[in-house]
Amino acid sequence: MLDETSFGDLDILDFLQIFNSTVKAGEVLGVSQSNCSRRYRALSSHLDLEFERVDEAYIPQQNLDVLDSLREGSQKLRVRRGLLRLAKAWHVDCLKLSRSWRQLPLVSMNSSRTMSLLEGRLLDVWIGGLLEFSPLLDTPLERLEPRRQPLGHRLLCLPLFRWPLRLLAHQDHELAARSSLNPDDLARHPSPALPLGAAPLLNRALQAHRLANCPYAGTDYDPERWEGVARDGHSLSYGPPQRLAELERRWQLRSLPYDLGINDVAAVVGHRDVLADPAFASALKELLNGLRATALGRCSQIQWLL
Repeated sequence: MLDETSFGDLDILDFLQIFNSTVKAGEVLGVSQSNCSRRYRALSSHLDLEFERVDEAYIPQQNLDVLDSLREGSQKLRVRRGLLRLAKAWHVDCLKLSRSWRQLPLVSMNSSRTMSLLEGRLLDVWIGGLLEFSPLLDTPLERLEPRRQPLGHRLLCLPLFRWPLRLLAHQDHELAARSSLNPDDLARHPSPALPLGAAPLLNRALQAHRLANCPYAGTDYDPERWEGVARDGHSLSYGPPQRLAELERRWQLRSLPYDLGINDVAAVVGHRDVLADPAFASALKELLNGLRATALGRCSQIQWLL
């Protein structure tokens, strides 16, 4: 029979699947690596999951329906107790929320990976752009309204704000002094491209401007290698408007006079059982207040929908 301790051990299984590391899962949960390993093996044995590391990832190999049912119940308890797991996209600022929120150190730029974690109930809430998910929406991004709407079969999204992607360069870059630019100008300079399949719609939109021509290793967001790559004075990169002041202070980057025409809508995304639960209303209010208290709330280029 499962008790509260068992749900804690279920957290260990969840975090192993999220981070693929007993060290990282232990750090996030505040337990030792050895304790983490012992507890996940014990629960796996108890439920006959054969939960093991396969091809660099921790996965269950049997009784998946049992694990899915447990995760459904555990997630519903988290929502109703206000103990939500939150992850943010790379373009969303740091948030200060109450301790009831568990903000995970997970900033993946891989859209399919994010979708998988949400559908599997490993994440409760994600805040990020809908560009990569736009084929799943019934309404074009430019016409989205601030209401809950389906995102595939299992997820809902609630649009929050619109934001334009900006083209960045160092203040001493040769293109920074130009009053007008064209794709041929951009093509002469390296700019980061995510791996195949990570963010295909973003890559395609950038490549239409002859950008995204230099591989970005991995899919975890690293500002040093994403926006920060432009600090060399030769490369170009891209960033959200609310970070322009910070990027100028940190690396002397500025927005170039070139319209990428890439406009995204940031939304709260989660499983239907999360966003449709009446208990989520108070969590959403706190989340919105937290977002507006960041640079997002002070940026004139951000168009709030909610």
